[in-house]
Amino acid sequence: MRFFRWCAVGLVMVLTVAACGGSGPTATPIPLPDAQSLLTKAAAEVQAAKSIKIKLELTGAPSYVDDKKLVSFVSANGFYVSPDKLSATVTVKIGSIPGQVDVVAIGDDQWMNNALLTAGHWAKAVFSPGFNAGKLVSSEEGINSAISSLKDPKLMGRENVFGTDMYHVAGISDGASMAALTVGLIRGKVVNVDIYIAVETGRVDHVVMVQPDTVTAKEKTPTTWTLELYDYNAEAKIEAPQVENATQQATGEATAAQ
Repeated sequence: MRFFRWCAVGLVMVLTVAACGGSGPTATPIPLPDAQSLLTKAAAEVQAAKSIKIKLELTGAPSYVDDKKLVSFVSANGFYVSPDKLSATVTVKIGSIPGQVDVVAIGDDQWMNNALLTAGHWAKAVFSPGFNAGKLVSSEEGINSAISSLKDPKLMGRENVFGTDMYHVAGISDGASMAALTVGLIRGKVVNVDIYIAVETGRVDHVVMVQPDTVTAKEKTPTTWTLELYDYNAEAKIEAPQVENATQQATGEATAAQ
């Protein structure tokens, strides 16, 4: 009995030691990548994309499409097709009345359709002076340049955003450098930029741009732009609207790859 009692005590001691110190070597944490390297790859992914769906929303102080400050931008939903095509539905406020403008841009040509501006028919007219979808996406200008324009970018860490693991890169830029991300509508000297890049793909998921100098006594919230880029390389088609047939509502059609 004494022998078995000592065996039991020894077994308890062995199990205790194993529980305290037998977990094995500690896993080495994976180092975070360099912020600039992330931005460079993300910009290249945008530039190389055959198509991208785009959503742009504005909150806070308004930004106007025209010099007379009659038409203010609200949002845009559209898609880009390489090398130089873009189709979008733009929501604006004309005075205080909300409305939508359908826009198609192919190269340097633009078409628009709005109930008031074009009587509900497609017209070959300029909605955004100087806009070219190719320069926006596939060239060294545009989104590529805007993403790379951040001064002293910092990697804030990895974050779970809407169920997706993302790198969060923050930095400061200026309105001229970020103009491509807002179809030329962003203005101002200082823009605080937060870029979220999907860890799995290295692609930009969304960009938040805040203009602190838009805060006034009347406008307490700064102009904030949120740009989403998604469905990279989805199957897509954009064609020029048939302006000679006013009843034909021709726009680009896109079907996300299943």
